[in-house]
Amino acid sequence: MDITNYLIGLLTGVSVTTFFIGKEWYKYYTKYTIQQKQLDRILKLNDKIKKIKHYSPTENQNYNVGV
Repeated sequence: MDITNYLIGLLTGVSVTTFFIGKEWYKYYTKYTIQQKQLDRILKLNDKIKKIKHYSPTENQNYNVGV
């Protein structure tokens, strides 16, 4: 009986620990992915701005950066 209680307790402890570790990993993963998407958007916008600066002023009127 003691070994059964020990195994049940061990299994419960491992399950709870795995749940909390998984929860933290998921939080880190979502935070990292959102930051990566924001960084990609900023880099894309920066590239558009650089392209517009290289064109002559008459050509600039045809482009809209979205600002």
